[in-house]
Amino acid sequence: MADRLAGNVAIVTGAGRGVGAAYARALAAEGAKVVVNDLRGNADRTPTAAQSVVAGIEAAGGVAVAHHDSVADFDGARRLVETAVARFGRLDILIANAAIVRPRFLRDADERDFTDVLAVATHGTFHCLRHAVPHLIDAGGGTIIVTGDLVNDVHFPRNAAYRAAKAANAVLASYAAEELRPFGISVNAVNPGATATALHDDYVASLDDRAASFLAELRTRVAATGGAPPAPAAPETVPPLGIYLCTEEGRRVTGRAFQLNGTRIGLATTRTEISYLDADGPAGWSTDALAARLPAWLAGVRDTA
Repeated sequence: MADRLAGNVAIVTGAGRGVGAAYARALAAEGAKVVVNDLRGNADRTPTAAQSVVAGIEAAGGVAVAHHDSVADFDGARRLVETAVARFGRLDILIANAAIVRPRFLRDADERDFTDVLAVATHGTFHCLRHAVPHLIDAGGGTIIVTGDLVNDVHFPRNAAYRAAKAANAVLASYAAEELRPFGISVNAVNPGATATALHDDYVASLDDRAASFLAELRTRVAATGGAPPAPAAPETVPPLGIYLCTEEGRRVTGRAFQLNGTRIGLATTRTEISYLDADGPAGWSTDALAARLPAWLAGVRDTA
């Protein structure tokens, strides 16, 4: 056990397996007391996924407690935060990681498919921030890490809801970083690439005949940027960056969007850059003028992007 985070209290959502469980174990190994949040699951699951993670942490000498409310519920997220404060006396770290996937083509998706994904990944992130921030302010500062994603030119088929939710999280993290900077609270998005988790496996399996062509396209695009073909990384490759961001030195870093792909860390260094096409006069654009100029301009922007 190390002690870089000794005395800190952390919440990790979606921590029953995968990246969330890896975060919980890593935080505890650094001396933090951890609230491991994940759904209870089926009534016959004994122990729950969260309780299993807690048992592993305790066996290694750490301190943790399981919590089973859904962060998609506003009051459930409040109870989660209250559990951390009641059990351990304070809150210093929030890892907003919970997510689900409902792979569907847009033409086949129903309202529930879309809203369920956003309820957990995006609303759940907001709910946790809303309830955690007052306690982080009371503690004199802290760290929030949001699991998000960046909009890029790779098409992830049948995944509109998940991609929209994760992109919204990255924007939320960027906004929260500025609002919370005066209180000594750092907020960063840490966006894992392909990671060997059940969520990843469920998504790829849902693609059926599209899986091979999607993975081939992804490898081609990553190779074009100088990267290696993206074999799914182990969940344990994600927490080290998060641990650093939770340290006293790391808390100076805020408002950043990190992309993790195994051994490679990427950083979104600019806001979205916009190319502009100006009208010829103050009256603005006419449809005829757009028809005459827009196609060639779009082609030029695409070629230089």
